[in-house]
Amino acid sequence: MIRQSLLLVGGGVPVSQMVETARAAEAEGLHGVYVVEAYRSGLVPLAAIAMATTRIAIGPYILNAYGRSPFLTGLGAIDLDELSGGRLVLGIGPGNVHINRDFQGLATERPVTKMREYVEIVRQMVRTPLGGAVRYEGQIHQMRWEPRVAPIRTTMPVWLAAISPKMVKVAATVSDGVAMGVLMSPEYIRDRVRPLAIEAARAAGRDPATLAFPAGGLVAVDEDLDRARAAIKATICSFYHPIPHPYYDFLLREHGFGKAADACAKHVPEGNIPAAMEQIDDAVADRLAFVGTPAQIARRLKDYEGLIDEVIFLNVGGAGAATLCEAHRPVMAIRRAATA
Repeated sequence: MIRQSLLLVGGGVPVSQMVETARAAEAEGLHGVYVVEAYRSGLVPLAAIAMATTRIAIGPYILNAYGRSPFLTGLGAIDLDELSGGRLVLGIGPGNVHINRDFQGLATERPVTKMREYVEIVRQMVRTPLGGAVRYEGQIHQMRWEPRVAPIRTTMPVWLAAISPKMVKVAATVSDGVAMGVLMSPEYIRDRVRPLAIEAARAAGRDPATLAFPAGGLVAVDEDLDRARAAIKATICSFYHPIPHPYYDFLLREHGFGKAADACAKHVPEGNIPAAMEQIDDAVADRLAFVGTPAQIARRLKDYEGLIDEVIFLNVGGAGAATLCEAHRPVMAIRRAATA
């Protein structure tokens, strides 16, 4: 069965509510809780979650590589893994134009080369025991480092965010998992992502069976299907503000939803969200997201069996809930429906 986890964005709520939600997710038997690095830092909320839980996997999905050096990422990962008792899954990615340029004033240059080297260094750091050393000379990154703290385990999963063919190949070659975002149909993963990753892993002399395939999933749990679809459509529109997000625009067009992409690209920057939503067919939500009751979504998850190992739900439903935890209770119920 596909493992189910939550993705917490953290905007507009205190860390205490993120912790409460993580504790509830652990009690419900979910596999993991991940944090978006956008409105919150990628590590600090996880430290609080680590201290309040005992079993659930934790991790950033995804930590921004342009905003910090491999050295700082590696040190933070080693510390957080110790704090959590070996539960960290480290997701790393190049970020996007909004986070890199608008938030930080950084240029996203040579991402394929950078991420290959970045992941190679970080994987070495989190695996190097006392007495060992990391020596790395790349085109972008270099390191001469000896640890002063022993990692608490010999391996730590390091995932690389990937959607473009080039980055999928890098992820399959140097990381422990191809971390996919939202808006991915099972057919697209089956026909495009997995074959590319498996071929690249084999070419690098790696066993493809050791490669993880986690994926984000936009979810709106609601007995009113039209209301659930509207929540998904509104979220897709948000991906086009203030300008189209290249990743989501690419995926919509790859799936044949160019009409929706064109409408969002035209109307959302103008502030006319209703006009954009009118041009997004219900099929977009039905095919690229998870909508309906917990039982309906549990059945929909079966379409992804054998294609992904873990779905990391990004909840866009629950409007009007008093707390973050209350908003996520319906999402947590999907697991119960799947095992009923």
